[in-house]
Amino acid sequence: MTLQPTVLPDADAVGDAVAAMILDRLAATDGSSFLLGCPGGRTGQPTYDALGRLAARGADLSRLVVVMMDEYVVPDADGVLRCVDPDLSYSCLGFARREILGPIAAGCRAAGTVAPAEIWLPDPATPGAYDDRIAAAGGIDLFLLATGASDGHIAFNQPGTPRDSRSHVTELGEATRRDNMCTFPEFTRLDMVPTHGVTVGVDTIAASSREVVMIVCGEHKRDAYARIAAARTYEPDWPATIAVECKNPTLVADRAAAGL
Repeated sequence: MTLQPTVLPDADAVGDAVAAMILDRLAATDGSSFLLGCPGGRTGQPTYDALGRLAARGADLSRLVVVMMDEYVVPDADGVLRCVDPDLSYSCLGFARREILGPIAAGCRAAGTVAPAEIWLPDPATPGAYDDRIAAAGGIDLFLLATGASDGHIAFNQPGTPRDSRSHVTELGEATRRDNMCTFPEFTRLDMVPTHGVTVGVDTIAASSREVVMIVCGEHKRDAYARIAAARTYEPDWPATIAVECKNPTLVADRAAAGL
C-alpha cells in the first residue's frame, strides 16, 4: 500500500497536529508508561515545542517515556565505542534532555503538574538489549519518524540496511554525515562529524511500534517526501520507506515538502 499524506501549511502546524495526536493516544492508554519513539534534530522540534505548550495548559504528560532512536558513538582511550558526552550539542541524549523534556518540564512547572523524566537510549556495548527492553515494556506506543533528505536514512540506518535489521552499531555514510552538518552548524568540516552511531534497526521500528508518524518538512525534503509517498514496500536504498510496512502508519508533511 501507499501512504495517504496529510499536508499542513508549515512545520509549526505539523508540530501542533502531531503533538495533539500524541496527547490523544496517551489519554487512551490505561495509566501505564507511554513509550514515545523520538528522533533527534530539526524534524521533531516543532512537535516537542508543541508538547511543551500543551503541558503549560495542564496536559498530563507524566507517563511519557522518551525512547531515542540513536546516538553518536566514538572510541575511548582503549578503542571501545562509547556514546558521546551528553553535554555536547549533537548528543542525542543531550538533545532529549534539552529539547524534548526541557520544554515539557517548563510547561509542567507553569501548570503545577508532574513532568516526565525518563529517557531510553541504545548502548553500543549491547545494542540488542535495547530491542529486549522495548519488547519487555510491550512495544513503542507511537514512534515519530524522520527521513534523511539526501539518502533516506532513518535513525542511523544507512542505504542498504537489511529489512530484518535490529538495533546495532553502524558506520555513517558521507550523505548522512553531511545532513547532520546542516542540523548542527558547529560541524564546519565533515571530519568533525562522528563516523559511527548506535541505532534502532529497521525491523525494530516496524515490529516494535503500535503506530508510526513519518514527519517530512521543508523544501529540502521534497525528494524524500516524493519517495516515501510513492513507496509500496520497503526499499533498502531508501530506508525511510519502512514507514509503509509499519502498523498504523501516517505521513504528515508541510506544503514546502509536498511541493505545494
